[in-house]
Amino acid sequence: MAAIPLYDITVGFALEANKTLLHIIKKAQAHPDAASFASARLYPDMLPFSFQVQTTSNFSKKIVERLTARGESIGKWEDNEQTLEELAARVEKTIALLESVKKEEVEPREQTITYGPKFHPVQATTNQYVLSYALPNLMFHLTTAYDILRMKGVELGKADFLKHFAAEIAPKPRE
Repeated sequence: MAAIPLYDITVGFALEANKTLLHIIKKAQAHPDAASFASARLYPDMLPFSFQVQTTSNFSKKIVERLTARGESIGKWEDNEQTLEELAARVEKTIALLESVKKEEVEPREQTITYGPKFHPVQATTNQYVLSYALPNLMFHLTTAYDILRMKGVELGKADFLKHFAAEIAPKPRE
């Protein structure tokens, strides 16, 4: 079995995740209650839709920072978006960053992962970072964003979620 190229499973995957995120935000913008969605939560103690979008973007950006020589030269992106329009612009910026990465830029690199101030940093191999940390977090926040919009009544289905991930293998209608 052939190995999956590191670019495909990181930058390529993050690109499809952000295209999905932009797609669901654009569908949400057409909803009559769209103005309230940025602050919407699934449950009172959970973080809002805006946080889910920003964190999906941040994990995507971190993949580029951690697996290319670009490092932190990309700079800090403020997490201050408060409307769907601002969140869509944030995702478009993330997509542009991901599209700018060339396959040969992505290299295996050991990582130091910081889970927060209560925990000691952890050393991780590239595989551990990608498969146990970056991708699960990316998918968690993308799925939570999707779930918040569904809860608020945006007409979304599985096809909206998988649209960009499965574009190359999507079935074609029979004639």
